[in-house]
Amino acid sequence: MPLRSLRNHLFKQRHVEVLVIKQIDGELVHVCGAGVLEGAGSVSHKRRELMHDNHAFPVRMHDGNQVLEPNDFNRLVLLEDVTLHPAGCRLKEAISLEVSGHRYRVAHTPMRCWRFTGHLILERTPQGMLLSTEDMTMIRAKAHRQPNVCITPSSSERIHKASSWRGIATKNHDGLRSVNAPSRSMNNQTAERQVRELELEPKY
Repeated sequence: MPLRSLRNHLFKQRHVEVLVIKQIDGELVHVCGAGVLEGAGSVSHKRRELMHDNHAFPVRMHDGNQVLEPNDFNRLVLLEDVTLHPAGCRLKEAISLEVSGHRYRVAHTPMRCWRFTGHLILERTPQGMLLSTEDMTMIRAKAHRQPNVCITPSSSERIHKASSWRGIATKNHDGLRSVNAPSRSMNNQTAERQVRELELEPKY
């Protein structure tokens, strides 16, 4: 047996290789890529669990060596049970795949979307491949539904204070802008309060 084939054979005996499916849309699957199951348990135990639709295993991805948790994906499929099309292509080049006699179109999910919790939609690359991307429609709609920001009591109080001392700008006989002085009928207590507010307010 060639050295490479022997190495692959030993690797398969020690690890369970799976295809990680992020999302299923009818006849289309969003595929993150391939990886190996992590966690406790023997190879035979993990394989049995997958056969019984238990996908609660972390997966160490071949690309990037990242570990995806069960809540990051939808389903795991034994890589040996997957047939890629066109025949003989690499996973990243697959247009469709076949599992248990059923064929699905493939959308390739980039790393940035592996932990995205929302819905994925499709883009088409210049080469004609389907690419998964984040659907931001719901997020934008939610942002647009946010109520208008109300003025807090402190802000309201600040506006009230500002209007009490800034006055109305007018032009004098020399053409210069000045601030109207308080009315002479104002009592001394009110005038002193305005002076204190003026001193405490920040200078704009």
